[in-house]
Amino acid sequence: MFSHTSQHAELHKTILRGEEQPPLQRCEDCCSLYHCPFCGPEMFKPAIKSKCLKHLQGHRRRAIRHKEFFIFKCHLKCRTAPHFHCVSCASTFMRKDGFLKHLAMCESKKPKVTVVELKSDESLPAPDLHLTTSEAGSTEEMPVGEGHKNLISEDAQKIRRKGNFEQHLCPKRAVSEETVSQGLSDSEMADQNSRGEGGIMEEQVRTDDPTISPVDEGDASVVDLSVVDHNVTETTVSNSAANPHPIEADVTIQTLVNEIFSGHTSVESTVPQRSRSDAQDLCPFCGLMLHRKNLQVHLRRKHPDQVSNQENPASAQVKNPKQQRLALRQQQKIAMESEIRDVFRHCIRFPVPISASVVTDQLVDTASEKRCITILARWSQCDLERGGKLRFSQRWTLLCKHDTIEHVLPSGTSSHIEKELLSCHSPSGTLQAVIREDAGHQYVEVWGQNGLEKSLDLTALNKHGKVYEDAQFACLGWSPCEKKLLYVAEKKRVEPSAHSSVASANEDGGLVLLEEQDKNIYIEDWGEGLVGKSCPVLCVADLNKGAVIVYAGVPPHISPGQALWAPNGRGVVFVGQWNEPFRLGLKFCSNRRSALYYLDMKGNCECLSAEGVSVSSPRMSPDSCWIIYLQGQVFGPHRQCLRMMLYDMKNRSTSVLVDVVRRAEKGQFAGIYEALPSQCWSADNERIFFSSSCENNKAVFSVHRTTGRVTQVCGLDALRLDDFGSVQLLTIQKDLMVMSCSSPNQPPCLKLGFLSSVDQVEDMQLCNVGGADVYEGFDWQPMLITPPSQEENHQFSGLNFGAILLKPYNLPERRKSPLVVNIHGGPHAHFAADWNATAAALTKLGFAVLMVNYRGSTGFGQDGIESLLGNVGSQDVKDVHRAVLCTLQNETTLDPDRVAVMGGSHGGFLACHLVGQYPDFYRACAARNPVINAATLLGTSDIVDWRYSSVGIQYAFDRLPTSQSLISMLEKSPIMHAAQIRAPVLLMLGGRDRRVSPHQGLELYRALKSRSTPVRLLWYSDEGHSLSKVNTQSDCFLNIVLWFKEHLN
Repeated sequence: MFSHTSQHAELHKTILRGEEQPPLQRCEDCCSLYHCPFCGPEMFKPAIKSKCLKHLQGHRRRAIRHKEFFIFKCHLKCRTAPHFHCVSCASTFMRKDGFLKHLAMCESKKPKVTVVELKSDESLPAPDLHLTTSEAGSTEEMPVGEGHKNLISEDAQKIRRKGNFEQHLCPKRAVSEETVSQGLSDSEMADQNSRGEGGIMEEQVRTDDPTISPVDEGDASVVDLSVVDHNVTETTVSNSAANPHPIEADVTIQTLVNEIFSGHTSVESTVPQRSRSDAQDLCPFCGLMLHRKNLQVHLRRKHPDQVSNQENPASAQVKNPKQQRLALRQQQKIAMESEIRDVFRHCIRFPVPISASVVTDQLVDTASEKRCITILARWSQCDLERGGKLRFSQRWTLLCKHDTIEHVLPSGTSSHIEKELLSCHSPSGTLQAVIREDAGHQYVEVWGQNGLEKSLDLTALNKHGKVYEDAQFACLGWSPCEKKLLYVAEKKRVEPSAHSSVASANEDGGLVLLEEQDKNIYIEDWGEGLVGKSCPVLCVADLNKGAVIVYAGVPPHISPGQALWAPNGRGVVFVGQWNEPFRLGLKFCSNRRSALYYLDMKGNCECLSAEGVSVSSPRMSPDSCWIIYLQGQVFGPHRQCLRMMLYDMKNRSTSVLVDVVRRAEKGQFAGIYEALPSQCWSADNERIFFSSSCENNKAVFSVHRTTGRVTQVCGLDALRLDDFGSVQLLTIQKDLMVMSCSSPNQPPCLKLGFLSSVDQVEDMQLCNVGGADVYEGFDWQPMLITPPSQEENHQFSGLNFGAILLKPYNLPERRKSPLVVNIHGGPHAHFAADWNATAAALTKLGFAVLMVNYRGSTGFGQDGIESLLGNVGSQDVKDVHRAVLCTLQNETTLDPDRVAVMGGSHGGFLACHLVGQYPDFYRACAARNPVINAATLLGTSDIVDWRYSSVGIQYAFDRLPTSQSLISMLEKSPIMHAAQIRAPVLLMLGGRDRRVSPHQGLELYRALKSRSTPVRLLWYSDEGHSLSKVNTQSDCFLNIVLWFKEHLN
């Protein structure tokens, strides 16, 4: 065995051997904190242990590695300036380059002594030792004097005390020698122990271990070591010919022996570089980030019990270092996955309010005008254990005087809502209607003070198909007399009989011929998210008669939805979607031709709005004299800035209440982009309240019915809502507003308050009644970015765009965060500064997250939306990259060498564009259902109109593709840059996606695989475009984080 010893007796405290850790103890003199052993208190202020450990990690990264030593920079009072201490002498140096030169010269002057201990037979006489070595092709005989014999004897004892040294150099041979020594008899052991130190013997170790290769069975060293003696001929310890392919340990032994006999020492001191041994790994038990070479020592010192429980020590000794590293990496991966799941579970567990209503309003004291109001809120919460979304309700009782909330009684336990599709309270608040689905049947239930008062089995009545519960068609409303319920369901479809083609009566009493050949006819639906919904009908459940009536009189080219009762219950007002010549995808699209209609009980249908426009969100005023609704243009951008229209029921006239905002001043109202709340009128019928995107935020606005003046409600300091990035109005009833407030680092909470007067909105007092009272430990800031002149759109010049940056707190010293660029889909969508579980979880895991609202996003005016038409793949790509450059320039805590990009749908389209157009900038990519080739998507998407509009071509139902249009689509697609992609790409595809076919992602997958670019594809066969199932969200997040951690480190 070989032992490497230094002549320098006592090392300075800034010089550590190998895996040795710096001494770190709690201070008992001046404080109870921890001091850095290499810095004085004036250089590093005493801190808690975790912060001190992070500080020491920075020391180790900057340390000089020399042989088995780590030389740390000394900031103590040895000298007035920081310096290094030499290993072999008492010299100190301030400059690193001069210190490295000194180490080389110092080592060459004072070579270290490395000794080989060889055993000889006790019967042989004490030899006169000579060591023979070969250097530069010549053989030289070197006598060993008496003093050196004593040194050999002393070092031999050290070698025996350090019995694991050979195992460290050559584990397999060490294990073999242990096996042989364990197999010796007592006499053999006694004979071996009686041999003299420094004697000479010839010993070859053999083993029957089948795991040892022929190379391992030969002698492990490649150096010929000969000992000249009068009685013993040349003894070969190892034969290089037996091992033509030396292992790493053999090369190390060769270097040590050459240093012994040649008197020359090779200097290995270099500036520390980031090698595989310097990579950082996570401790699987405490989560501490350590260098890989220090992790094993940390596990032995801090977690001996856990290590012994997970792996048998006996088997661990048999493993070679490579197997040990693999086992450790597996433990680290398991621990990392567990941490990622825990963080995501923590962030996604916060409930989100989906609706609110005022259930009862009772006058308690007439003299003092005290009222008791009951508020009901419904929440949605993700449950990872069940893999689904749960719904529950909460009630609060408010004790009010005039328009002031004096007390809020505790809500009590939440109630789980099971299998409920729709629900609605009657105008009096005494009844609640619920449409529930159970065991394949759908029921209408009426609940009152004495429990269930009425129940109708809609499936058994067989008047229609499934009830609609989506946001595009669904509704549930009480008639003013509280005896009827209005809802929308799928038209009954009678399958043809296999035996005959007879006539069957339809709902109108007419006859419908059912032919055998019709059973396989294709039935259109309304696309992504509305699969199976084709022909909706208006239905009324008569609670007194226990019957269901399907309204007749709706034109066949119209699909009714979003219905509400007309005044006095004499008719129905609804939105009719045109379904001719064929249906286009409706979800997330506000540009479909539709109109507002009135249908009376006799079946007469009348159009109340203009023709050739899109209509949505009709809302009746409390006095039933006014109807407001939103109106937009057909085709073009699939989401756009909308007009608010006012219809006068008495005069039967329509006027524009809020017009389209082309572009807004900074911080001002920027237009309406989303549906109105179900209850949005003030009690005096004079004001309408709604939420809308405004730059990077979401705010609540009010518009006066007579003047059309728009006022921001939630941005006032008096309302104490400036700390929230997003305020969503859930309802306003009897002048009581209920709002959901959140920020990127604060989950949603409910706030409510009364409107005091028409002209003094700032007098409203808000109180917090529910939601998570949590403030996550990271920072966020909104950004407004102006593109440079070379990136301007000259047709729409002067436009700004936005971004939101989330940054983690408490970064390690001189450690920079990787940046993840998150891009929304749409493209006409919006990242509001609200609670985003994915972004929050990424930030809590140490990533900075940049969410970009490029030009074309909602919340910046109609000009910004229209500027993107014909410029996809260029303007939006440049905006995202410009936002990244501005962020990196302004934030020095972000690492420009570790930037990843992710997005879904059009966000995935942009992510793939970025890694293709900037291949040396972005290091990793994760894309969900991305658009890869717009030309091949033309015939498979449910929104074929957007394929033309995105490249600047006006769409019509009868348009056919041309070579020019297909070329334009192809040129703006990421597939054109696939050959330049070098960043690893993770693809996540939904097998049932109707919006962007999963074959789009497969097209990129094959292109990258053929070019040996790292790519991974996750296929979710039961998912659609949004990948919205809870289990899918969790799996996507886990794979994204692992992908980024693998390729950004």
